[in-house]
Amino acid sequence: MNWKILFKTAFILIAFSNFLYGQNYRISYQIGYKTDSLSMEMMKKDMILLVKPEKSKFYSREQFDNDSVVIESKKTGAKVRLKSDYNFMVIKDKKNKKLSKFTFLLRDLYQLPVTAPDFDWKITSETKSIAGYTCQKASLSYSGRNWEAWFTSDIALQEGPSIFDGLPGLIIYMKDTKNNYEFSFTGIKKDETSDMDFLSAKPLEITKKQLDKLLLDHYNDPYREMKSGNLKVLWQDENGKPFKPDYKELTKQEQKYIKTNNNPIELRDALKYPR
Repeated sequence: MNWKILFKTAFILIAFSNFLYGQNYRISYQIGYKTDSLSMEMMKKDMILLVKPEKSKFYSREQFDNDSVVIESKKTGAKVRLKSDYNFMVIKDKKNKKLSKFTFLLRDLYQLPVTAPDFDWKITSETKSIAGYTCQKASLSYSGRNWEAWFTSDIALQEGPSIFDGLPGLIIYMKDTKNNYEFSFTGIKKDETSDMDFLSAKPLEITKKQLDKLLLDHYNDPYREMKSGNLKVLWQDENGKPFKPDYKELTKQEQKYIKTNNNPIELRDALKYPR
């Protein structure tokens, strides 16, 4: 074996990896997900992963586009009002090994900072081509789900969708074994302009215990803010005629919806609602 050639090759690979990590990237994914684990229907959503050397942000394409409009409007002084979509948003602070998950409830955005997981990946020798890249298979058991992931060392970024990372290459495809979640890579490009730190709503920092209580209180009385007058809502029928809502019936419907849409990526985070 020619050790000089081997050492030179390893040095080039390390240098190339460091070169990649010194740049900013925008990676596109599509997520397929079931809000109800018993449902046959899989919802689809386009997602963006912004990657900087010490930080990353995973969020919906819709919110990425909305933020771009808001940032531009601030430059011109124009006022815009856009619908927010913070579902599945995760911001990672890789330097401090922290990440933040976000929940939007009624009119407030809540930020839950946690220690970033240290994933125990099992890398296999199995390979196949996905999206034009040679990929290698890895498996993971984490937070109540078993996952199958395919990563490529052709893109030397140890990144992936949502909370997932830590493989020796970018995750190109990933799904759980019960087919509740699926992440598919759709593209990558350099991005030196996107503002990763911008949030169109100022988040309220919260603990897991506080978040669980907040969600449980909302489940028990989902229309409390409206009934008290703290949140103004004009109820109209299909003809535009105002009417007084039956909050008791609406509460039953909303509670049923909440309980059947309780299927988070981290399954152990699923809240146990009253029967």
